[in-house]
Amino acid sequence: MSKQAKIKDIAAMAGVSAGTVDRILHNRGNVSAKSREAVEKVLSTVGYKYNLHTSAVSLKKEFTIVITTPLSDNGDYWRAIQSGIEQALKEYSDIAIHPVFSYYNQFDIYSCRSSFDGIVASRPDAVIIAPTFISETKDLCDRLDSASIPYVFIDAVVEETHPIASFSTDQVTGGRLLGRLLHAITPADRSLAIFESQRIGNKQASNTISRREGFMAYMKEVGRKVLEAGFSVLYPDDNQSTVAAFFRDNPNVGGVAVMNSRGYIIADIMQREKIEGIRMVSFDLTRNNAHFLDNGTITALLCQRPELQGYQAIIAAIRHLLYHQDEEIVHHKTPLDIILKENRPYYRDFFGI
Repeated sequence: MSKQAKIKDIAAMAGVSAGTVDRILHNRGNVSAKSREAVEKVLSTVGYKYNLHTSAVSLKKEFTIVITTPLSDNGDYWRAIQSGIEQALKEYSDIAIHPVFSYYNQFDIYSCRSSFDGIVASRPDAVIIAPTFISETKDLCDRLDSASIPYVFIDAVVEETHPIASFSTDQVTGGRLLGRLLHAITPADRSLAIFESQRIGNKQASNTISRREGFMAYMKEVGRKVLEAGFSVLYPDDNQSTVAAFFRDNPNVGGVAVMNSRGYIIADIMQREKIEGIRMVSFDLTRNNAHFLDNGTITALLCQRPELQGYQAIIAAIRHLLYHQDEEIVHHKTPLDIILKENRPYYRDFFGI
């Protein structure tokens, strides 16, 4: 027999159940000496090399993984993360994994609460969490910890929680990098401005808070004044007049930082209002951002490798569920890429933009 004999085959040859073979391979006890002797004889005969992946598939173990992320459209940042998740699930399609997507509106704290509330009650085997709102994420993690349900973070990390793994960029460093880049490309005699998106529930996203911390710290070090403004993703009709008025009232602004992937909203208004001569840096190579990067309204984008984050999060959950392996490094930091008009074509295949 092949060395890749399945557990069910070994069980049949030894005259025991597949569960008995699994307990012997895991050294879990509760096995009679007679059964152990029969199984070990078969293992010796077939030259079996134990493979935990094969074991789980052979025993038809099923796992439910809840994935809670912001709802998104094709070409958006969160859709790219979902693409990475789907790729990992495809590669592990021989394992009975049942993914359950629990989406929420990332600009509405009440939508997030509603999505999070039903997760623990569904008793999943693991959860992948996009921790947009800090308090809500902490509450969910406390409940998951109490129920002994493992969870993995993507895109951000929330302190005072206990994920088995996390995959994100260093958001404070991202803010500093944005600040350094904007400072370098904007004339010293021009002002800088930071635009932040408004959210229902009056709570900032965890990433925005961290990026702002890094950005402001760098600006303090170099002694540049920063003006502040807001915009709405949920109510875009309100932006035209308020954003245009901001630039009209602050004609010396020469550089703009947008703390999330919605830089295209400001870029679109600038283009329609014919506001020129301003450098803009935003986050993420989304389809909309790519359009304004190509036409020069957005100067640069900082990209966080979203597909890689989603892919690695699923792999970490599978390793934990199948192999009972804990990550040697819990918090994994993904690279930050500076994407300009000139090098954007080289990211086309990777990001699908």
